[in-house]
Amino acid sequence: MMGSAFLEDPGVDEYLGFDLSALKVDQAYLSINSQTDHDVTLYTLSHACYGCPFQPEVKVVSGGTANTTLSTHHPWSFLLSTSTDPFLPHDTEDVCRVEGSRLGEFGVYQLNLTRQLQCHFHTLKDPVFEYGAIVIAFAVYASVGLGAWAVLALYKHLLKNYQRRRDSDTQVTAIHLDTSTNTVNSNQDNSTVKPSAKPRLRSLDTFRGISIVVMIFVNYGAGQYWFLEHATWHGLQVADLVFPWFLWIMGVCIPMGLRSALRKNIPKTTIFFRIFKRSIKLFLLGIILNSLGGWIWLDRYRVPGVLQRFAICYLVTATVALAFTPKEPPQYQSDVGIAMSDVLQLLPQWIFHLLLLATHTLITFLLPVPGCPTGYQGPGGVSLLQNGTSSPHCIGGAAGEVDRWILTSSHIYQNPTAKAVYGSAAFDPEGVLGSLTSIFQVFLGLQAGLTLQVHTSHRGRLVRWMAWGLLLGAVGAALCGASQNDGAIPVNKNLWSLSFVMVTSCFAFILLSLCYLLVDVWGGWSGAPFFQAGMNSIVLYVGHNVTGNMFPWSYSVGLMNTHLALLVECLWGTSLWVIIALYLHYKKKFYTV
Repeated sequence: MMGSAFLEDPGVDEYLGFDLSALKVDQAYLSINSQTDHDVTLYTLSHACYGCPFQPEVKVVSGGTANTTLSTHHPWSFLLSTSTDPFLPHDTEDVCRVEGSRLGEFGVYQLNLTRQLQCHFHTLKDPVFEYGAIVIAFAVYASVGLGAWAVLALYKHLLKNYQRRRDSDTQVTAIHLDTSTNTVNSNQDNSTVKPSAKPRLRSLDTFRGISIVVMIFVNYGAGQYWFLEHATWHGLQVADLVFPWFLWIMGVCIPMGLRSALRKNIPKTTIFFRIFKRSIKLFLLGIILNSLGGWIWLDRYRVPGVLQRFAICYLVTATVALAFTPKEPPQYQSDVGIAMSDVLQLLPQWIFHLLLLATHTLITFLLPVPGCPTGYQGPGGVSLLQNGTSSPHCIGGAAGEVDRWILTSSHIYQNPTAKAVYGSAAFDPEGVLGSLTSIFQVFLGLQAGLTLQVHTSHRGRLVRWMAWGLLLGAVGAALCGASQNDGAIPVNKNLWSLSFVMVTSCFAFILLSLCYLLVDVWGGWSGAPFFQAGMNSIVLYVGHNVTGNMFPWSYSVGLMNTHLALLVECLWGTSLWVIIALYLHYKKKFYTV
């Protein structure tokens, strides 16, 4: 029984009349048994719904029983009431209430209401262990990784021995030839030998590869583990990291491309045309990808998207960098100037981007939104009751209003993460206002890239990157008050809030430092397989979007109602794209936009 529970097998299909096979992943049954002589209503409140009221779940007749199915993602609070109102405040005291009840997957629970109007919560059937799939997946991939490392180490050892024997034979032959021709090799003219090209930093592609592989993993469902998906509204979960990391690493590469083009004496107008052309390609590709799933109705076609935001951020950040980047970098004489040269070179750009942030902040907190509090940053819906009525249109406050002005409600994302929990209206996480802070995120990556360009020592780079990471993390914590919901500017991916930019950029600086140390400094890791994935990231991004519901990347076997089944499918699809990346790298085929 313990082994079956570990594999999310409930053991039986039916328990006390409950059809366990009908449950989906992360669901449980709750039975409400009333012994009173009057009808009551079960009101529920998920702890995922911050600031929400109790809402009616099921009616229980006098002396009867009612059953319902609930999610097990977050704890629940239960309230039994004789009221018939659509919402009851959180501090309501009625017949009885139970706080903080945590349900488990495939569990069966009972809430008893006695004649004395007392509530008792019981577990009728224990839940399964829902994290067994993660343990199994980790063990399998760790075994594959160790096995690949052992095979590669053996191959390198055999190759080294072979080359040693071949070099020994070559030296004997060379000595024989030198003796017979009386040639003195040391007097050869080496003045025409070209220095070796600067090696490509593998850590940058490794970072990009980690981002794309994690993105594919979460887009393929991440085994439907809620903490691996996007946060409902405020907060930060695994899926919320990958997009800002992608934007950030794009910024890291901008100074290298600009400096190379300027040193080749390419006119700035030509460079700008290249920037503009690439931005248009990205934007149009994103528009095309928005039609996946058959969403081709032009009267409600979504305009924003991931690649569209890439295009806007790249166009603005690269153009500003081009305008303020001289052909040759300035030389600083003082110790402070030399130490801070990577920051001093960007001072004009810092001023521009800080003005963008000021504009974003002023619009967020001062723009009036009809029917909503000024400066509101919440999800609206049931978390914002006004005269006893929910406010779905208030989602995102000013950010949502700007999108409705410019794009109209029909051309933005219709199913935001807050909709299912808060009952919110349409809201686009890649909307217009959030592009301003996204541009700043790309600029922070550009700052990291210039540090890489200006400071040549490993220590100098790592110290500065870690310092930036700690500084941005501290600023982010201050902005959100080190709280999920109660700070001045909560961490929020949907809004792309300033604290979100700071915190995710903090992690980006730290992750790049770690990759740089392991791959380029110590050389203990080649970056595989993420390095190869990073070399063809646009192929993997477009490909996994197009084939997401196609075989062999996706499939169904049986009920597919466990984390184990869903995680195996997700990892299978993700691994296929990693294998494709390895093959493309082996064939030396690299595609960019």
